[in-house]
Amino acid sequence: QQWPIFVFLDSHHPDIPEPPYPPYCIIGTPESELVIALQWLENEPNATLRHKDCIDGFLGSIEKDGSNVFVDWVKNNDIKALLVVGICTDICVLDFVCSALSANRRILAPLEDVIVYSRGCATFDLPVHVASTIKDALAHPQELIGLYMAKGKGAKIVSDVSFCVPIEQ
Repeated sequence: QQWPIFVFLDSHHPDIPEPPYPPYCIIGTPESELVIALQWLENEPNATLRHKDCIDGFLGSIEKDGSNVFVDWVKNNDIKALLVVGICTDICVLDFVCSALSANRRILAPLEDVIVYSRGCATFDLPVHVASTIKDALAHPQELIGLYMAKGKGAKIVSDVSFCVPIEQ
């Protein structure tokens, strides 16, 4: 069984700021590419890689003609359950999960469940005492409040995942 995979890669323009965040994952830098452990996905036929230039992958999937690459992927692959992992839990992951849950009722049929794998998520740590020394920075303590908020929006939060392949009869 080949499971369909959708991967978002942050690929930001150096001259388009995203306050309050500093520049990150600038197009053409190693930060905007897959980490070494996941580079195999570049040649995986069942993987769709999407470079996005905004925090929310759902919005970052909108094409100039108004179509949405992620929505098309859900429909074309008959996705009923979406397993989400990523960085940063309470920014990119949370924004994407909230958009997917909001769109679920109207746009993302047949999607039924958005599941966040907590052990596959991480966030960065910018404690208050450090943020206070950086102009225009907001504190970002390494707490997984994103998981709590995602659950409150209707996502299922899991700490273990197993995949079952249906037996053909």
